[in-house]
Amino acid sequence: MCAQSKTYKVKIMIEMSEYERDYIKRLANKKKMTINEFIMSYLNAHIFQDEPNIETQKAMLEVDERKNLTSCNSMEEFWQVAEIDPNE
Repeated sequence: MCAQSKTYKVKIMIEMSEYERDYIKRLANKKKMTINEFIMSYLNAHIFQDEPNIETQKAMLEVDERKNLTSCNSMEEFWQVAEIDPNE
């Protein structure tokens, strides 16, 4: 799952030789993409994963099976059990 609060663009500069740039540009052109789209298509596979990791999957399964759940009677009790200071 990927959560992004705002979508905005930033510029990143990559230093490479003219040969490397031309090679990447040719690869991108073959796929009818810009250089940016081409590079991001490879990065997206590693940065934005739609599937939760193993630890999260296990926790989600435990919730579905109603295992290892802790009940709280108030938000204050929840913050204590979660070891979170809501004022920070």
